[in-house]
Amino acid sequence: MQGEVVLPPAIGFAIMAEYFEFFQTDILGQFLNPKKRLFWGYLFTAFIISFLWLHLLHRNNVNQALKTIFSPVVWLSRSSKLDVVCFFINRIFFAALRPMLITQIAVATFLYHFLHYQSLFPLGVFSDTSYALSALLFTTCFFLLDDFARFALHYALHKVPLLWEFHKFHHSAETLTPLTVTRAHPVEGVLFTLRSALVQGTTIAIFLFLFGQQLNLVTILGVNIFVILFHGLGSNLRHSHISIQYPKIIERILMSPAQHHLHHSSDIKHFDKNFGVALSVWDRMAGTFLHSTSAPFTFGIGPETKHYTKTIGHMYFLPFIKAAESIHSLVRKKNVVLTNHNYIPKREANEEFKETRKC
Repeated sequence: MQGEVVLPPAIGFAIMAEYFEFFQTDILGQFLNPKKRLFWGYLFTAFIISFLWLHLLHRNNVNQALKTIFSPVVWLSRSSKLDVVCFFINRIFFAALRPMLITQIAVATFLYHFLHYQSLFPLGVFSDTSYALSALLFTTCFFLLDDFARFALHYALHKVPLLWEFHKFHHSAETLTPLTVTRAHPVEGVLFTLRSALVQGTTIAIFLFLFGQQLNLVTILGVNIFVILFHGLGSNLRHSHISIQYPKIIERILMSPAQHHLHHSSDIKHFDKNFGVALSVWDRMAGTFLHSTSAPFTFGIGPETKHYTKTIGHMYFLPFIKAAESIHSLVRKKNVVLTNHNYIPKREANEEFKETRKC
């Protein structure tokens, strides 16, 4: 046909190879890489834990337990289908954005060289520490700082109204499945990626400077042992319909799946609670801790849920509109303050913010 553009075979094969690589690393890789939360092994252990919880503790027979775990009401719900769409859209977005994002290696390299200019701690001051102790200290600090940073950013996503508009994307889920963890607005995804690069890069640089080249993480098959334990012991159940509770004494240290379910509750008494990822101690320190409950509740963001999830376009673009409205409102209030020599009391401002969260 005249005017039709025909690509040379070599270019066609190159494009196909690029698509195949994307599918293999960014799609299948989420389920085949043990460093990823959705790794098939972690999903399998979550299934086993769920089955044992229902069969042994709740006395469900095998069929009942399996029907509960694979309930079509959950897995085939509109909310779960949106999770799948969001998963693919976000994978494409981050595959394109990845080259522009700062990495932990870049942060670690910059900070490592910067530390040479300070005189408080000399280079390799702890280099005589045994390899085993160095690895244990590094692994523990790496985990604690990373977990706290996740808590802190999650806290900010709820407490800063501008950020909350984007975090609603995640909380708009009305049913929870392991794939819901990927239901995050790209703006939030970028923030968590930067958080990871800064916190992990900083930890690596400081330990490398103080302990020397012997530094290493305690790993299993190349994966941080704390990551293996967290994901292997059911991290995927945090986003699921199987409400697994821990004894209260354990919930004061570790965040149970049922505690995270409360975090997704549309009931106002559960708002802004249980921000922790692996540990719940940060919530206890911040006064945002709640024990799990067996009382029924629903997921979502109240009356906003239906409007927010009206279409995929709403989910991705409505936060920008809401954020722009928030900025405009803030600027207008600031102008009123400057004009009237008045101010909005903090208590009043907090109450106004809560109004946007009520059912």
